[in-house]
Amino acid sequence: MTMPGTSRFVLPLPGWVLHPFTAVIIAGVHVYLSIEHLSNLVRDPVQWTDLWKGFGSLGGAYVFAALATRGFSRHKSRLPSLEPAQQG
Repeated sequence: MTMPGTSRFVLPLPGWVLHPFTAVIIAGVHVYLSIEHLSNLVRDPVQWTDLWKGFGSLGGAYVFAALATRGFSRHKSRLPSLEPAQQG
């Protein structure tokens, strides 16, 4: 059910972006960037750009981590089980 005023426009994403392992790597890059910018707040005089870039990249890390966990849970049924096979 869609709301009367909602748009159906969706930006396309390549399939590799939604792959769980790729999302983990992108989340890691975002964490690295946030540490880099937020550490500047301790060493250097506080600048607005370090604040919004640091916390913005933390937000991006959260989004990609959420995509990765959803992807892993979706693909869990396709992964082979690590438990020993039952004989019977």
